[in-house]
Amino acid sequence: MGKTLKFNFNPFRKGLNQILGKLEEDIMNVLWEKGESSVKEILESFPKERSVSYSAVITVTNRMTKKGLLSKRKEKKAFLYKPSYSRERFYEIVSKAVVEGISGLSLKAAMVNFVEYMSHLNPDKIEYFSQLIESKKQSLAKEQPNEK
Repeated sequence: MGKTLKFNFNPFRKGLNQILGKLEEDIMNVLWEKGESSVKEILESFPKERSVSYSAVITVTNRMTKKGLLSKRKEKKAFLYKPSYSRERFYEIVSKAVVEGISGLSLKAAMVNFVEYMSHLNPDKIEYFSQLIESKKQSLAKEQPNEK
């Protein structure tokens, strides 16, 4: 995991396609499920109606390795690929980068829209965020004793 994760964020797409191409998303989902697989095993995991060539999967897995999404190792004549990050850790890294990026444009707008979106999605989340903020304030206060 020495490589820096490289990705582009497109807010106008949905789900993982905001970060990954469709084939990348399909490959990541297979590998998050299986842990480690060869290109052949990845292809066999796709639904029968998903028509993708062996060479396309090789090309994309190699690109994903260069982006830091996957690691690979050779076993006999095949390469085995596995995710560099668990699904949850990947989401954490991406979320942090997106929040930092959007906050750089307008911190106030980012915060207002985030809270507004979450309150429409689930009104109970407002209390959860309030508790998170209070907890963070308390931990910061402990780290920085009052100066007199």
